[in-house]
Amino acid sequence: MNDAQGWALLALVGVLLSVIGGLIVNQFHLLRGYLDARFGAVDARFAAVDQRLDHLDRDVQAIARAVFGRE
Repeated sequence: MNDAQGWALLALVGVLLSVIGGLIVNQFHLLRGYLDARFGAVDARFAAVDQRLDHLDRDVQAIARAVFGRE
């Protein structure tokens, strides 16, 4: 193997490592977008449950006031 072949091989390895690195970074970006979307849906569900619990708390307080006559 002469000098030119060595440099060509080194350049090829550098290009391959760059391409592989770029693909890995791209996969992390896709994964982040997917997880953001999933956690957005989970946050919306928790907000809905929180709202239902607020209504339930209000209703239970109204029942307690009616039954026990306390303000």
